[in-house]
This record gives sequence, C-alpha cells and structure tokens, in this order.
Amino acid sequence: MNSERESVKEKIVKLLNVTRDRGASENEAMIAAERAAELMAHFDIEASELSIRSTRSIEKVAKKRRYGSRQIATGCAYWVAQLCDCMTWHHPDRHVFFGLSHDAEIAAHLFDTIGNCIVAEADIYKVSPDFVSAAERARQEYWIDARAVVGTFITGVEDRICGRLRALRDGKERAVQEASGRSLVIVKAEQVKKDFEVLEIKLRHRRMRQNVWSAAAYRSGAAAGDRIPLSRGVKSEGATGRLK
Repeated sequence: MNSERESVKEKIVKLLNVTRDRGASENEAMIAAERAAELMAHFDIEASELSIRSTRSIEKVAKKRRYGSRQIATGCAYWVAQLCDCMTWHHPDRHVFFGLSHDAEIAAHLFDTIGNCIVAEADIYKVSPDFVSAAERARQEYWIDARAVVGTFITGVEDRICGRLRALRDGKERAVQEASGRSLVIVKAEQVKKDFEVLEIKLRHRRMRQNVWSAAAYRSGAAAGDRIPLSRGVKSEGATGRLK
C-alpha cells in the first residue's frame, strides 16, 4: 500500500510539472493539473505531502501600455497575479509576473491583452456620442477638459476588470477545493514565495486612486470593462474556459 501511495505521489508531481515550456500545449497542461487533483482526492493525498520544487518559478515580463501620460491597467496587475497564482511588481516601463512557468506565462499574456483592449476601448469611446455629451457636461460643471473625461472612462474600465478578475480568482480557488479537497493553491504559493526569497527583492505596496470627474464616463467605462473578453488573454482551449 505504501509503495502504491508513493508511486501515485510521484505521478502527481509529474502531472503538475507538465508545462508549456516543457513542450506541452495549453490543453495538455490543464488536463494534467485536473488529473493530479483527481488522484489527490481519490488517494486522500495531502498537498503538503507533495514536492513541486522541480518546477521552478520564473519571471515573465509584460510591457506597460500608456494612454497619453497615463499608465494602463496597473491596478489590474495585482488581480491578474492573484488569478494566476503569481507575485507581481513593476518598473517604469513593464510589469513582472513571478510564478511557476505555466502560471507566469498566462499572467503576462493576460495582462498584455487587457492593456491592449483598454486602449482600443478608449479610442472607440473618444469618437462616440456618449463621450461628446459627457465631455460637454464635465466642462460646464467642473471646468475640466476632455482628457479628464477619457481618464474617468479608463478608470471605469479598469475597476470593472478588477472586479471580474477578483471573482474569477475566488471561483478558481473554490473549484480547486471542490476537485481535490486540498489546497493545492497554498502549496504553489509557498513554492513561489521560497523561490522569490532567492531574488532578494523588497516589494512595497502602494495604492493609487484615479479621480472620477464624470459619472457618465465612468459608467461607460464599466460597460466596456464587461465587454472585454478576458479569455482572449490565453489560448482557446484549457484555461480559457475558466477565464470568462
């Protein structure tokens, strides 16, 4: 019995090490992770019994997008990292996602997609009747220019995307618990934390809140945030089904 249990544990670790950087497709990696969870549940294997040290954490970089002087989607990076079981920090020109290779790759790609979509939505909004109406009202009531209205629109988009990412993160954690009965997420987080300590990087947390000058522009932005398909950040199979 002990021999069989050890054999199953080795198989689970191998399944968890199936990643794209080792030649697996997105679909193959997700199927492997789901199979690992099934084996853990069937054999009542605690996540703490496993070692995933052979799957080392890596850094994946996503370039920051700007709209004028404004950095795009910076507030979304935290929730992208949470969803993908990563850590994140940023430099003046880029965001870094640090995690197991498969997770970090998805996080960087998803963040890049979100930034591109926000810029595209802002361009569409600037030529819409809603923008003309909101800009005129903001000028009359607050004596502000059209750039502040566009900024408020972008704030609405980002806030809505953050809300969606947070809900996805919570749903994913529930699904992991229901599938395996064990917190595999915690094991991954501990591994990433240990790998991060080797880098000797000190992170500082800072919250930035953008001004909301136009309620109408903010509502338009929130609606645009609902339209952005987060699944576009990863391939159509496997993980994409979880990023709706």
